[in-house]
Amino acid sequence: MKRFLVASLGCKVNQAEAASMAAQMEAQGWQRAAEGEPVELALLITCSVTGVAARQSRQMARRLRRAHPQARVVVSGCDLQAEPQAYAEAGCQLLGRSALAAWGQMVAEQAWPEYQEPPAPDAGIFCPGVQSPGRERTRGLLKVQDGCNAHCAYCIVPSTRGRSRSLPLEQAAQAFAGLGQAGAAEVVLTGIHLGRWGHDLSPRQELPALLRGLLAAHPGPRLRLSSLESEELSQDIISLATADPRLCPHFHLPLQSGSARLLKKMGRPYGPAEYARTVRSAHGALPSLCLGADVMVGLPGESERDFNDTRELLDGLPISYLHVFPYSPRPGTPAANMPGRPAAEVVKKRAAALRRLGRAKKLAFYQSQVGRTLEVIVEGSGLGRGDNYCLVRLENAPAAGTTLKVAVTGCSQEDGQPVLRGLPAQL
Repeated sequence: MKRFLVASLGCKVNQAEAASMAAQMEAQGWQRAAEGEPVELALLITCSVTGVAARQSRQMARRLRRAHPQARVVVSGCDLQAEPQAYAEAGCQLLGRSALAAWGQMVAEQAWPEYQEPPAPDAGIFCPGVQSPGRERTRGLLKVQDGCNAHCAYCIVPSTRGRSRSLPLEQAAQAFAGLGQAGAAEVVLTGIHLGRWGHDLSPRQELPALLRGLLAAHPGPRLRLSSLESEELSQDIISLATADPRLCPHFHLPLQSGSARLLKKMGRPYGPAEYARTVRSAHGALPSLCLGADVMVGLPGESERDFNDTRELLDGLPISYLHVFPYSPRPGTPAANMPGRPAAEVVKKRAAALRRLGRAKKLAFYQSQVGRTLEVIVEGSGLGRGDNYCLVRLENAPAAGTTLKVAVTGCSQEDGQPVLRGLPAQL
């Protein structure tokens, strides 16, 4: 039996695509290799969202090439689109994004197209992205949107993913129902620009219609959104979350900067005041809501005042956790040629300050949950995940995948991270 392995770096969209490609191989009789086993084929889905991600992707390609010298090492994904020569020089087979949807046919026929210059990443049909639950996963992943039309000044993704395009509602609902039938206790909805789902369809559709359609497709899984731009968290979505407990009270809203000047310079379609209004509106409607934010430090031209604007904005908002990224210039983006990048030691200091703020906010959010009752899905090792994304340490936890109502009795820290404690009562 032929063995294979699949590796992916970066976002949940990459994970979902990699899982679909692995499932297609298994359907044709291939076997996923165990740790250390030789393989006939290794597939790598790369990431280029930051310079670090691109470097890690190339390191992984070289590592796979060394570890499996007799195997075909196939590389695809965003960094392959951005820098194909780096992977050609590593001796890998190059597979452009536009060909991903034909992966099953390629594997069946052992027909690998010659890769020269990268074709447009959106030239092919919509690449599926579904990850089913398994022994170590209670959640499923469902990709419903790909590509981005925003062209923020710092971001290379529109060049590596192409224009925004959507999985039609009927197909998405069918995939969601399939995940429910496979036993998924939760489905995470993913996309590159998820809030733009449906805008390319005819007639145009909006994200709330998709959410309602998915929730109606199967009564089992709860539904979690991966990431939304703040201006796309509409009152319709907030109202749906208040009315239907299966739509998780957890939204991740990238901020990037609290400086109005920098947001405009980077091409972001909102200002600090608009972002703050959205956050406060959502928090007011859903008191147990978990709100996450991405924030970058060291953008070109970021002054001390810009940084202080960011810190003060975040400090005053009911944000539950932060993902902090030092700005990483990407060749081919407008920001890469902008002057005025802060010195490395300044960026490091600013990132550390925001991470301290993020840790304090996360602890305060967890502590605010004591006394509440959360819906929790058991994940294993005595831990569960609340509908608002909190980790909960359970006494005498039942099997993974079980859904419980948990009365939160306390909050402690494990390995520097807050964890709730609770007493479960099975539904």
